[in-house]
Amino acid sequence: MTRPGFQPIDKITHRAALVGRTIDKRALTPLAGVVVTITSGPPAARPDQKITDAGGFFRWLDLPSGAYTLSASLPGTRYAAATGSLTLVSTAVGTLELQLAPTAVSGIVKAGSPATPLAMARVRFADSDDLGYTAADGSYTLSPIEAGTNRALEVSATNFVTTTQAVTLSQGQTTAAVIITLNHS
Repeated sequence: MTRPGFQPIDKITHRAALVGRTIDKRALTPLAGVVVTITSGPPAARPDQKITDAGGFFRWLDLPSGAYTLSASLPGTRYAAATGSLTLVSTAVGTLELQLAPTAVSGIVKAGSPATPLAMARVRFADSDDLGYTAADGSYTLSPIEAGTNRALEVSATNFVTTTQAVTLSQGQTTAAVIITLNHS
């Protein structure tokens, strides 16, 4: 009902909200700076994108109800893009967690004869600052790292000859390197 002298207006309703976060699928840690895009939604939805904050969070307010698909990506090849879908209901908050798969390499370093696991061996890529050290069981994982073909994986340890192995890394995949055996220097 409109009072005389007042203009009629539509009833105010709150539409749906969408909140979520992006995480590293391997480490389960938040990812900041991820571009999250609404790739499809109901006809009344607006195409839009957000960049996640330091905690990996993003949000949209006042969206129309309906089915949505989102994509999340970071520049470079350290992570594969992720997608997710959800259906929003009027006046409710929908949540979505998008897990980006990191590019990674893992393997085992051994030394001696017979070969036994070598702890604290330095594992790195010669063309970058990506490096790590082997655990007590000789295992290592470097993640996230840039994908590429024939990247030089260098393994070194005190009193051992440094060994280099070519490794091909696919974006968003974990490459299992062969067992690398170091020889005494």
